[in-house]
Amino acid sequence: MLTKDEESYLNKIPEDKIVNINPFDNRIIKTADEITASIIKIYPNLEIKHMGASALEISGQNDIDIYVFSDPIDFDKYLLGLTKLFGKPLHVHEKFIEWQFTKNGFDIEFYLTSKDSETMKKQIEVFKILRNDKNLLKGYEELKEGMNGKSFKEYQRKKYEFYHKILNK
Repeated sequence: MLTKDEESYLNKIPEDKIVNINPFDNRIIKTADEITASIIKIYPNLEIKHMGASALEISGQNDIDIYVFSDPIDFDKYLLGLTKLFGKPLHVHEKFIEWQFTKNGFDIEFYLTSKDSETMKKQIEVFKILRNDKNLLKGYEELKEGMNGKSFKEYQRKKYEFYHKILNK
């Protein structure tokens, strides 16, 4: 059973959006490291986490998901420097700020967010489980590859269902 937030996100995905899954590209790690280093240079005390398929080194959408953790009350301390690095944020919310940009041919999704939100805690837990269980990781990669060229909405739904399955074990 999906959460209310997951269903809400799925309902916002256009019906005609298609997912494109690509084999893991080693260059993606160098790009993620460059982004991380640029953040550390101006904010050395922030916790930064590269997650998603690229961090797991499996097939994916050729994108990079990077999260910087901060208490939302402190977002203003970091907004100017991060905007200088990555441009104007795509969305500014109370609990997170989101940027999207391209670097070295890879789509980047970058978030300044709270580590303590239920959504983030779940995301971190799923990432840890996949990183530490090669069989589940293989199954996850197969799920992603099997959805190549299909509906993005259905792809995202299948990913959510997979996450719930492994979290409930």
